[in-house]
Amino acid sequence: MCVPTEDSRLGDSKRFVAIVNPASGRRRGKQVLEQVRPIFAAAQAELDVQLCVEPRHAQRLAASLDLDKYDGCLVIGGDGTVHEVVNGLLQRGEQISLPLGLIPAGSGNTLHLHQGGLNPEESARRILAGQTRALDVARVTMSEEVVYCINIVGWSAVVDINCLAEKLRLLGPLRYAIATLIFMCRPRPRFARLILDGQVSEDEFLLVVGCITKFTGNGMMLAPRAEIDDGLIDVVVVRKASRLEILRLFRRVFVGSHLELPHVEYHQVRRFAIELDDQQPLNLDGEVAGRAPFSVEMIPGALRIFC
Repeated sequence: MCVPTEDSRLGDSKRFVAIVNPASGRRRGKQVLEQVRPIFAAAQAELDVQLCVEPRHAQRLAASLDLDKYDGCLVIGGDGTVHEVVNGLLQRGEQISLPLGLIPAGSGNTLHLHQGGLNPEESARRILAGQTRALDVARVTMSEEVVYCINIVGWSAVVDINCLAEKLRLLGPLRYAIATLIFMCRPRPRFARLILDGQVSEDEFLLVVGCITKFTGNGMMLAPRAEIDDGLIDVVVVRKASRLEILRLFRRVFVGSHLELPHVEYHQVRRFAIELDDQQPLNLDGEVAGRAPFSVEMIPGALRIFC
């Protein structure tokens, strides 16, 4: 639920730091910045612009900024930029009260889509209105590494599809759908031990995805019951499925009706884990990174975002 921040009075002079990824969305970052600048200027809000110049720069900026100087931290980019900023903030090891303002400029904008905010100008106006809501974050522990996620934590098929999609990046947002169609021709179930809030299941799994937001990829409503402030992660599980069953899932996933299919399981939990005999890659917020085995624990209300 959106609530006013303690000092949010429309018309007050505000100061925001804007972390901008120029490479987001086929290099739309700067264009979107210039698109929203007049809106902040009209509200007499100051923008301290920080341009990202290399991978992980957004994370380092978020980890080192003097947050006491600002009324909000704007992120102009896509899912990857938001992921970096969230990790930079949470790795500071302190309570973060500064709200995040999400202005979409990427090819994937899943957290923005969850909030119904895919228009940069409308997003800017929402930020200036000062309403905020809690954002749960998933803490992913892999051996000695910890990563924070705000979209998905996926294993098995979702990694295979993402790797294919990266090879098709020139196709833009359509690459996720095309990669999924290619994957259906050669599905690869994998054996693992799945633990959901302490309940253990050993089996072959085609797909295990923990979702914080409703959407993943290019608008696929993989977790239609997900909320970003309920303290739960929605885990979608497919064990074994035929090509026809995978096709039915794909046809329904964009509207969320795939949950009616008998081979699709849906769980809402606070913790889950995958245990394996070997190391396998993960999909963390849309990027192939990290390694299974892993465990996930939700951190309710870890951050606040403008809404």
